[in-house]
Amino acid sequence: MTQTTERAPFKRGDYLVDEATRQLVPPEPGWVGRVQQVLGGPPPLYVLVTPTGYEWRARPEHVRAATAAERADYDAALERRRRGLRELGRRLAGSRRA
Repeated sequence: MTQTTERAPFKRGDYLVDEATRQLVPPEPGWVGRVQQVLGGPPPLYVLVTPTGYEWRARPEHVRAATAAERADYDAALERRRRGLRELGRRLAGSRRA
């Protein structure tokens, strides 16, 4: 009896595209997420997070590494969200943040 250990090819912080989230109607690309955690398996599951903070689990057969353009879009969306939150903090009554 042979036992194989399935090792996750991706690690925490990697950008992945979950093709299981792709839609044909209406057309929508697969979600891009960053690996927050790799859950043991087999098979291992990836806990991914969107730039808005939504987390979900993805199976290894549904994910692929994100392209440079997809990573740049993710980072830009995250920065827009952070900028918006900083601005909101400044506008809140009683806020002393500059």
